[in-house]
Amino acid sequence: MCSRVGRLLIALCCALAPALVSLAAAGSALADDGTRIVVSELDASAFPEIRLVAAVTDASGKPVRGLGTGDLKVSENGVVQNATTKLASEVAPVALAMVLDTSGSMAGRPIIDAKAAVSSLAAALTGADQGAIITFAATVQVRQTLTKDTARLVDATNAATATGDTAIYDALAAATAVLNAAPASARRAIVLLTDGVDNSSRADRATVLAAIASAKTPVFVIGLGADLDRPALAAIASAAPGGRFVEAPKPADLAGIYGALSEQLLSQYSVVYRSSALVRDDTAMSIELALQRSGAITTTSTTYRVPGGRGVPAPTAAPTVAPAPVTDPEPVVVVPPARSFKPELVGLLGAATVLTLLLWVAELANRFPGRQRRRLEVFVRSLSLTSTHAKRRSLVQRVIVPSLRAAGRPITRITPVGVIAATKERLQHAGEPLGLGAAEFIGVRVGLAVALATAGTLGVTRLADNAAAAPWGLLGGLAFGFALPGFVVDAIARGRKSAIRKALPAALDMLALSAEAGLSFDGAISQVAHRWDTPLSDEFRRLLVEFQMGRERKHALRELAQRSGVPELTRFANAVVQADSLGVPLSRVLYEQSSQIRIQRRQRAEELARKAPVKMLFPMVALIFPALFVVILGPAVPRLLQSLGSLP
Repeated sequence: MCSRVGRLLIALCCALAPALVSLAAAGSALADDGTRIVVSELDASAFPEIRLVAAVTDASGKPVRGLGTGDLKVSENGVVQNATTKLASEVAPVALAMVLDTSGSMAGRPIIDAKAAVSSLAAALTGADQGAIITFAATVQVRQTLTKDTARLVDATNAATATGDTAIYDALAAATAVLNAAPASARRAIVLLTDGVDNSSRADRATVLAAIASAKTPVFVIGLGADLDRPALAAIASAAPGGRFVEAPKPADLAGIYGALSEQLLSQYSVVYRSSALVRDDTAMSIELALQRSGAITTTSTTYRVPGGRGVPAPTAAPTVAPAPVTDPEPVVVVPPARSFKPELVGLLGAATVLTLLLWVAELANRFPGRQRRRLEVFVRSLSLTSTHAKRRSLVQRVIVPSLRAAGRPITRITPVGVIAATKERLQHAGEPLGLGAAEFIGVRVGLAVALATAGTLGVTRLADNAAAAPWGLLGGLAFGFALPGFVVDAIARGRKSAIRKALPAALDMLALSAEAGLSFDGAISQVAHRWDTPLSDEFRRLLVEFQMGRERKHALRELAQRSGVPELTRFANAVVQADSLGVPLSRVLYEQSSQIRIQRRQRAEELARKAPVKMLFPMVALIFPALFVVILGPAVPRLLQSLGSLP
């Protein structure tokens, strides 16, 4: 039952995901018309002078050009600031580390297209910018340190060859070290291209990501192909603000990705303003950038803390006058306030104490069993030792089950006989989990109902803050606590019946082979019981013990069929009893039973397959079709509402 509920929840989430994504996309388009502002760098070390580097892209991902001082509005803690906006390349050049994967999986067309894309990015750098070329396979090679000569960068890229394994984090550590030589005013960035999963790095992953975050160097990660460690690459891209993870399904896509990346890096804007806030050191400040284009407003926000020594000094405390000394002060006794406990907690502790006392009394009552019962337990235990599946009795079977039996025995005296018989049958179909009998199961039901009724009463009273709501919690707790064990036992019984049906054909084949080999029916049953560990083999072991105790074969087989609740096993028991009475060869009967069961199993599978389309119709109508309608009609709803709102 739990697995069905889990599958239903997963199907519901999968059906609603497209609708939620489409609604989010529609809301974003309405708010900012697709324009996006990403702050990749914030420098507050010269506070009150603040410098930001931001990229502005339109709905298609292309950078927005031609912005001036009056286009980007800057607000700090809600106060508009007088900011100056310029192209970042005019103020701070780019220091770019281009990292290329040259492992063996890049051989052929991937390495050719990758070198062409990296070369185009290196050639796009302006005269003030610097670039470095780093390749990696099992080892890392810094083929070209930071230089302004684009020809040397292109030559270093073309010299790369594909061979070996992949060491992504070693390459990132080398790129971070190379960028440390860049000027302090430069805009540092790393462009990483890889097509696989890291398998050779010696550097620690957490240390490398921490170094990237400390240097505030954005990493643009480009994943080529389908065999990618996407969570790891996404973590690298999000290690520092401004990073990005892009997937390139085919090598031919690299040229467009690198072209857009070079356009973005070389078209970033530098926003500088002087803060008007008078605040102390380590005060958290929030910045909001706003851009208004074509009637739509796009905003983004970021935060920083005032560096030490740059804020307004804290006011000096006034000198305090020392009090006059007091001679022989009287001792003051401080009495700690008495702690008050909530009545709900007191009630729960009291109920737990009473339950523990009852369990202890029940254990004392069952500690010394009767002489006949002790002899029977020794006999059954000696029989079970002949099985390879024998196990020691657990604490539940030694302590909890006897306690539940003692607690449930008075209740069974007033329970109708039909209810007790139905309970025994349900437990037998479930394989008597934890060795529970009818008395123990009724005790579990009553105890759980009382516990949940108490918890429900206290919880509802606490949540509703009204004592009149207590009966609802009491009734709900009683009903749920009494019904829950039944649901669990029925679910166990269904799983056990399914396991018996699956194991029955193979078991019948083994019985038939054993009978043809000359074994008796008891010997054939013993072979199945000792070779498998399934619910069916457990039933056969119990049947074998009954045979050894001298019980008549006919009655033992029919009780086996009744105890399992599986119709196929009932037919098997009847066929064996009839063959035994008529003198029919047992192997032939077993083979016929096995073939018949396989035919029925195939027919049942065909029946379920034909029912599947009908069952799938309801979730499609209820979940998938509404999501499709939202995806198709969702973008038109805001414009329709806007048009209707403008009508007189």
